[in-house]
Amino acid sequence: MAALPEHLSAKPAGRTRLSREVMVRHQRDRVLTVAAEVIAKRGYNATTVDHVVSAAGIGVGTFYEFFDNKEDCFLQAYERIVSRGREEVVGAILPDRPWPEQACAGLAALLAAIAAGPLDARIALVEIQTAGPAALAQHEKTLAGVLPFLRAGRGSSPVAAKLPETLETAIAGGVLWFLQQRLLMGETEGIGDQLPELARIVVEPYAGEDEAQLAVAAVAAAPLAE
Repeated sequence: MAALPEHLSAKPAGRTRLSREVMVRHQRDRVLTVAAEVIAKRGYNATTVDHVVSAAGIGVGTFYEFFDNKEDCFLQAYERIVSRGREEVVGAILPDRPWPEQACAGLAALLAAIAAGPLDARIALVEIQTAGPAALAQHEKTLAGVLPFLRAGRGSSPVAAKLPETLETAIAGGVLWFLQQRLLMGETEGIGDQLPELARIVVEPYAGEDEAQLAVAAVAAAPLAE
């Protein structure tokens, strides 16, 4: 009996063959996840390609099929973490709310992301500053991306004309330092409780203490956008 053409042949139930491209992408993503965990625990400078390869259970050759070197692997892991975090923060900001509430909602989402993934947070906020010039350039680019949102706070500030030109850079640096210290001391459990303190750093210079407290209370009542 003649065989049916391949496209009419029955396929095994419940089994779908993944393309090589999809399988390679999944494996690469898994290596990035493992690399981030290893580097977060050991530190960038104390981590070698062999450490990553061993933890990921792959060969050295496979590693170099995916990445040029340790730095390339680290930067790709960093970008993946930052992109995911950016989506969570932006998604929590409701554009129809007053700027102080937008800022507090974004901060709450950032703190929630740190609590859920402290190792990823360590990559994004601590190790990125230890990994050389290219990493520092990426880090500066990430911080620069926050400044336009902060500057928008001037539009609702009663003291906008008196605010220093470098205020936004100082605020971004202050938040970064605050979060770095919590990560370095391992104080990420319950970090969401630090929202009022961060609101003092971010919102109070623009809107004043009372408005900052009201914004925190509003976000606490309806934490994040769904």
